[in-house]
Amino acid sequence: MSLPERRSKTAPARRTTGRRLAIFATVVCLGGMAAGCGGQKLTDAELSFATRAIAVDPSRALVMLPVGGPPIVNVTQRNYDNAIAQTISLTTRGRMSGENTIDVAFLTSADIPEDTGVEGRLLSNPSIEDSAIAREMEERFPGVTMAPAAIYVQNRYGPFGYAFGRSATGDGCLYAWQRIASGDSIFRPRSGLVSIRLRICEPGASETSLLRLAYGYSINASLRRSGWNPIGDAPQPQAGLGEAGVPIYPLPQASWPEAAEGQRQAMRPRSARANRTRPLPAETIDPLPDRPLEGYPAVPPPPASSL
Repeated sequence: MSLPERRSKTAPARRTTGRRLAIFATVVCLGGMAAGCGGQKLTDAELSFATRAIAVDPSRALVMLPVGGPPIVNVTQRNYDNAIAQTISLTTRGRMSGENTIDVAFLTSADIPEDTGVEGRLLSNPSIEDSAIAREMEERFPGVTMAPAAIYVQNRYGPFGYAFGRSATGDGCLYAWQRIASGDSIFRPRSGLVSIRLRICEPGASETSLLRLAYGYSINASLRRSGWNPIGDAPQPQAGLGEAGVPIYPLPQASWPEAAEGQRQAMRPRSARANRTRPLPAETIDPLPDRPLEGYPAVPPPPASSL
């Protein structure tokens, strides 16, 4: 067979194969754009999520607990036009439902909308009214009766409120809330504000042991924005600190034996302390005479033993 005849017979087969390959490539490109057809690739920037929450490293938590507190497990952060909020998840050992968390928000001095409960571009100012706090505790401590404290408490950042309760499983639970703001008004602060909520339950924990976490936590960050200073300036040191001629003596500590004895003395009733320090009057008793008393019969001595 000559070369022209051979080419004329193989040309239709080549055209058929070429058409099939073109159709297959078109189907692949239409059905799988992510595979890189036409040089276009999808990126994370084209993804749209239902929430603005992202995970950040625990070292970037806005609030840190004191030494000995529950470790941080993870941190979820949400960015708003007027705030940055975090939910700091802590190690949870309690047997009741729910997890130990710190909810903290840094809000700017921009207009803060009313608390509607709907997530938007602006974060509302968390309310500290009694009714709002009660709703929060019902949600975070299901089935636990939380009793708000009636005493005034204050940590290094100012006053805060708290409630304590005990679950049916024996867990001690504490809920603390604080709003930190400087300036002439905490309701419309000019220098921004910090909102903190602490929820924690520990097996067999007492109110005192959990309350020290609310006293000892520290704010770990700040906003780089002009005028944002809700905490205020650091207080001036005590007058005479570090100067010669101004001695400063240590306060008695509970671990000192003298202080412990002084506390025990103070706890004793006043009458008991008075009776202990007052010497008892000595009774005047005449010594017995060597001779029998007059008017009384003489009692003979017992017989001598025969042994």
